[in-house]
Amino acid sequence: MDLPEAQFNERMIAAVRSADVMSILFVRVGQSMIVDLRREGGSEPAVLLDDIVSTPQARLQSFRRLRPELPLPDRLTLAPWTNAVRDFGDAGILEALLERCRLEGGGELRDRADAAYRRLVALERRFLRELVRGEGMETIWQRSDR
Repeated sequence: MDLPEAQFNERMIAAVRSADVMSILFVRVGQSMIVDLRREGGSEPAVLLDDIVSTPQARLQSFRRLRPELPLPDRLTLAPWTNAVRDFGDAGILEALLERCRLEGGGELRDRADAAYRRLVALERRFLRELVRGEGMETIWQRSDR
C-alpha cells in the first residue's frame, strides 16, 4: 500500500533530521545524494553526488571509494525520490536537509548540500531538454501508414 504523499514527505523529513548516513536516490536523474555526517579520525561531514547503484549492498560498498578514510557505516538510510528534483525542495525536504547540514557542519556543509541540489536540478533540466528533442533516444516502434 502506497503512503499518501504528505505522509511520505514527513517520513523523508524525519529521516533527514535523524540519519547520520543517508543516500537519497534521485531516480529521474540517476544520481544519489549521499549525506555522511560522521566525524571520525579527523574526517569532516560530507555531501556527495554519485551514480545510483543497483543494490543497497553496492551503495554500502561504495563508501570504500567515496570515503576511504572512514570505516563502512554501521547504518545506512536509503530513501528513493521518484518525483521531480524540484519537488524535493517544494516538499520542504531540502530545507530540512540544509538545516541539518548547517547544524552538523556549519555554513560550508550547508552550501555544499545546496550546490549538490542545484546540480541535480541542472541535470534534470538537461535530461528533460534532451528528452523533448529526442537526443540520445532511439525509435523502437514507428506507426506505419497504410
